[in-house]
Amino acid sequence: MAKFAARKTAQPQPATARLGTWRRLWADHIKPILTAVMVALLIRQFVIQAFRIPTGSMEKTLLVGDFLFVNKFLYGAETPERLRVPLVNWTLLSGLPVFKFPAIRQPQQGDIIVFEYPLDRDQDYIKRCVAVAGDRVEVRNGLLFVNGKEYEDDLDSPGLDTSMRPDDARVKPHTNHDPARATQVLNQEFGLAESLAVRSMTPRLFLELFEAALAGGAGLDAAVVSPHLEALRSHVIEEQILTMPRLLPHLQALRDHAKEIRAPYVVPEGFLFMMGDNRFNSADSRYWGPLDVDLIKGKAIFLYWSWDKERTLPRFSRLGDLIR
Repeated sequence: MAKFAARKTAQPQPATARLGTWRRLWADHIKPILTAVMVALLIRQFVIQAFRIPTGSMEKTLLVGDFLFVNKFLYGAETPERLRVPLVNWTLLSGLPVFKFPAIRQPQQGDIIVFEYPLDRDQDYIKRCVAVAGDRVEVRNGLLFVNGKEYEDDLDSPGLDTSMRPDDARVKPHTNHDPARATQVLNQEFGLAESLAVRSMTPRLFLELFEAALAGGAGLDAAVVSPHLEALRSHVIEEQILTMPRLLPHLQALRDHAKEIRAPYVVPEGFLFMMGDNRFNSADSRYWGPLDVDLIKGKAIFLYWSWDKERTLPRFSRLGDLIR
């Protein structure tokens, strides 16, 4: 008589066993990964963040292909106002409530700062802060003057007294271009009048610039300026396009007065004046206006990698360099 082995049929797993499997998967794999991602995001948002230099606007201080870390907490780290896709820098959501931690110190002249580009906040820029609120800024013949003193010398030798140095021996801007042949007019000359024509100018910012210049002793005639400022204040509160026809005569009168007396630019409260060390190859505050301090991301601190694309070789000598 043939014997037939009893066929074993698969028994369904009890719900408690399946739950135990998921718990082990969560505890052993998913939770550690999510924790690591959250810690990395928190460090990136509040402590330190990596950036890459894509252009030559900061040469010779920073070179194309330099990779650096930025201190996020020095000026007071804050929660994000927008949600962005990191790799492509797309904004998914904006207008979130922002909480800012206390700053260790405020931005100072000479700091190299990473910030959101005012004309496109999905782009990050890096420039040197050359002037803070209340400082008078002028660019004459391609050289930068802050509060009447030539600032170019401070780039290579901070703290060095160069007042007695002959003019032909002064440190010139970091650039391979001849200042006399600079094609951009604003690279050769800059003051209050030139600042009023920048692309990001609004009636409100126009008013703030003039009020700062009047308070900062830029040589403006208060008797000429004050009536136009009062007229601007009465309309700028709304800042609607319908008010522009009424504002134009006042804007033009103030601009003409600034040109007539060659008034220096005075940085308004809550803003910084940013410039690239490569003065003749830098899209900076001369073109898009002063930087709102709310757009600051952090201070550049040191290089962790540098790649020379032209030679296809790493620049080992730059690794670990402090950024000054």
